[in-house]
Amino acid sequence: MLKRFTQLLLFAVCLAGWPSLHAAESADAITAMTRAMAEAERNLRQNEVQIAESRYRSALLEGWLLRGALAVTDNNLTAAQRAFERAAASAIETHRALHWQALVHLQLGQTTDAIALLTRITSQHPEDVEARRLLAQALVDERRYEEAVQELEEAHTIAPQDSEITYTLATGYLRLDKLDRAQELYDQVANERPIPQTQLLIGRSYGNFGHYELARAAFEAAVEIDPTVRRGYYYLGTVKLLAAGRDALEPAIAHFEKAKALAPDDPMIHLYLGTALLASRRFEEAIPSLEIAARHDQTRIDAQRFLGSSYLGLDRAPEATTVLRQALATATAGDAKDRQLAAIHYQLGLALRRQGVEAEAAEYFAAAETYSQQQVAGERDSLTRFLNDRLEEEQESVDVKPPLEVGWLQALTPEQRAELGHRINGDLTRAYLNLGILHLQADRPARATELLEQAAAVDPDFPTVRYTLGAAYFNAEQFDQATAPLSAALEQDPGNAALRRMTALAHLNADSPRRAAELLRDDPERETNRSLQYAYGLALVRDERAEEAQTVFNQLLRSNGEWPELHVALGQARAKQGDYQAAIAALERAIELRPDVPEARATLGELYLRQGELDVAERYLRGELTSRPDDHSSRYHLATVLDLNRRSAEARVQLGIVLDARPDFADARYLLGKILLADDDAEAAAVQLEAAAGLAPTDPNIFNQLGQAYQRLGRTELAKRQFEIFRDLKQKERGGEP
Repeated sequence: MLKRFTQLLLFAVCLAGWPSLHAAESADAITAMTRAMAEAERNLRQNEVQIAESRYRSALLEGWLLRGALAVTDNNLTAAQRAFERAAASAIETHRALHWQALVHLQLGQTTDAIALLTRITSQHPEDVEARRLLAQALVDERRYEEAVQELEEAHTIAPQDSEITYTLATGYLRLDKLDRAQELYDQVANERPIPQTQLLIGRSYGNFGHYELARAAFEAAVEIDPTVRRGYYYLGTVKLLAAGRDALEPAIAHFEKAKALAPDDPMIHLYLGTALLASRRFEEAIPSLEIAARHDQTRIDAQRFLGSSYLGLDRAPEATTVLRQALATATAGDAKDRQLAAIHYQLGLALRRQGVEAEAAEYFAAAETYSQQQVAGERDSLTRFLNDRLEEEQESVDVKPPLEVGWLQALTPEQRAELGHRINGDLTRAYLNLGILHLQADRPARATELLEQAAAVDPDFPTVRYTLGAAYFNAEQFDQATAPLSAALEQDPGNAALRRMTALAHLNADSPRRAAELLRDDPERETNRSLQYAYGLALVRDERAEEAQTVFNQLLRSNGEWPELHVALGQARAKQGDYQAAIAALERAIELRPDVPEARATLGELYLRQGELDVAERYLRGELTSRPDDHSSRYHLATVLDLNRRSAEARVQLGIVLDARPDFADARYLLGKILLADDDAEAAAVQLEAAAGLAPTDPNIFNQLGQAYQRLGRTELAKRQFEIFRDLKQKERGGEP
């Protein structure tokens, strides 16, 4: 009964007018999107920036709603959900977008998410009857019946003349055993819609909750209004059987005969008529109807097994065997229930026994008991159970999910929908692009890049999208993220010298010096533009091409001898060549020219660290951090100095700062793990070293330390494996195979 209520109430809700994107709505949405874009661009020309931003957001809302509707048309509900989420995030007005999101959630069976959205809608728009109706359905899905009825009561108060809500609320009252209130509302619906179909719905509701007399009265009212109403006599026959069982067989058969006369091709009517005739032992009369029902997927399994029973009743065991084997094949290939399989096996056993095939018959009897603890004793005694099962299956077969109708879009050809989608994408991309530019101009780089990312996600090939996104990242000093869109933009416009230089500088700052050098090498202005020449030399240094870099820097020195950054780069180049004295001299000259010049003290600190002069190295590294506290490389080197000076507690503090800002800094994790292991904290050391191994899987030293940590923790097999990896990596470093 619980399942029946769930399905019936859902069925009732589905009779209501679910939201659909009708032709007028769709046309209005396209018009609204086009108008919003035009107004936004006019506002921009008039320098009305805030109004333009609002108009662009309106265009985004309408565009994403249309994109979602197109995705629904293509039955791509995941894409539809994303589109409606974007619509809801695009503008202040979220009502329509949230409504569509909830519909898709219900289609996907995500009722908890649907309830959250619909509760939000009804709290913001308490007069939204449609949202309350949807919320009631979602609550029913979660078996929260009293809450569902409460929502329907609210909806009924708001729209007392809405017959669908009234009917659904009445059905909810039936579930809560409030029969008087249900009858009152059903009577209201019947008066408002005095048609036979209304009475049929009411009768089915009563019948499903066991109120058979009320159901019978409703069905009789339906056929009195229109004796030809579809399935009116069919329902009358079924409710009589449910109310009185085999005592009502003859009246039920009479009703089924009338139903058959009105709908001679209805397989369900033939199944019930054949079943009732079989239960009355009118086997010969049952066979024609059961044969018709056996031709249809909806009724095939039961029709075939009852057809076999009819042949058995006529002592035609061979024919019974044939049709029952067909029934078994159908049931095995389909989604048959245990009770059907038990009955088929049992009947096959009877048919085979009558033909003297005892051994095979015994196998089927045993299989029947496997499917059912209680053998099927006879079709007459199982009639009521069959009716109950069939009625439940009918309810389960109803598509209880609210339909997602998109009106005129469904009438478009795939080519027309693709053309419309292309147009929508263009407007969405342009809106995101212009919004991103507005935020860039307002010095809000984080929000600008977010909007530009969305523009690129919609249409990465839209003119200037990649360039603008890359430039936004570049200006925000997010060089790692800038390289990809700038490189893509450069592929589209390879002759753009300014774009090539920006791309080169992004690669240089993103630790891709080789690509930066490639881009700057043939720049026609490099040798006359000291900044380009300096960047080129720096790229060469970082790409381990110190000799080439020194040549570049020497050229620069001839005309830029007082440029401190140049002396830093020259010092770094000489350090790469191993000429530490010349490197130190260049770096000290840079500091002399400008005491806070970036990287000079950091490079000196690294040089003195390599030479084992730890106190001098510490002084220079701390000096660098004074002016550049976010220099994580210098802080890591300072931690190395502190560790070598046996000041592990201080080193751990510095490494903690580094890893808070750069959790992917593999060397810092390795050093912290090594220090923790030396301090006898093997558990914490293993955590850091495992992370380091994931970040730098080719560094043998990490695996050596990790093996030692596992060894101290007693994890022998893991330790053994780490030492094996260490040996393999070392062998590779020496140029051999592991």
